[in-house]
Amino acid sequence: MQHIDPEDVGANLGKVKLQPRRPGESVKVAETVLKRRDRNLQAAAQRAATVAKVRRNQKEYKKGKLKIIRAEKLVKNARIRKVDSRRLLNGKKKKLPGAPRGRILAVVRNGRLGGMKEVKQTLKKLGINQRHTLVFMPNNEETVRSLSTCKPFLFWGRPSFKTVFNVVHKKVMFRDPDGLHGRTMLSDNTLIEKHLGDLGVLCTEDLAHTVHTNGKGFKEVVSRLWPVPLGDNKKANGLVHDKKFTYGDLSGAIDLKIKALLGE
Repeated sequence: MQHIDPEDVGANLGKVKLQPRRPGESVKVAETVLKRRDRNLQAAAQRAATVAKVRRNQKEYKKGKLKIIRAEKLVKNARIRKVDSRRLLNGKKKKLPGAPRGRILAVVRNGRLGGMKEVKQTLKKLGINQRHTLVFMPNNEETVRSLSTCKPFLFWGRPSFKTVFNVVHKKVMFRDPDGLHGRTMLSDNTLIEKHLGDLGVLCTEDLAHTVHTNGKGFKEVVSRLWPVPLGDNKKANGLVHDKKFTYGDLSGAIDLKIKALLGE
């Protein structure tokens, strides 16, 4: 047996500090016990280092340039592009629908993936290439033509002032180089005055009114706003997912859709 001072036993990190049975007594520990404890601590440290190395390698692998795509996904994307190409060719032969009533349109990107290169370029031009986001656009012939090109990937309609105000009040973010990820969430009227004060927009009501009426400075105001993030439309009804994607012109029913996506 070996007589060991309790202070010396507890000095090593990771080891339990042994206490004597009675004050003033020394701790008696068999050498085999101490050796076994050291082996266990060393094995645990080696396992932790191995796990950390594996996790670090996995993280570096995900960040690398190598991107593996399954064959099933390639086939699915090819079929989507083929169907989309046929749709674009047929759409050019048809007459464009007239612009619906209203001064602006609320355009929402659904969760559908894929599409032709022309569609992706149009979505990027509209500033709505990210899924489950919303933008406000002027209701004119150019907008209708762009929406017709991307119809399976968007749904839109003319929103009421209440819907526009709720979106502005709850979800609007400004494009701000100094903010996190280049955006700043609207929290008070001071931010509106800071980012839009030069355009005569000083409060939430001013911003909602300018957007809803397509008023003076609408284009500049919208360009300073980040696309509004919304929830997944297929999950907005609860636990039961919709079987199909919502797309196309919803007209006045867009208010109900946006209300559900805002969680109201």
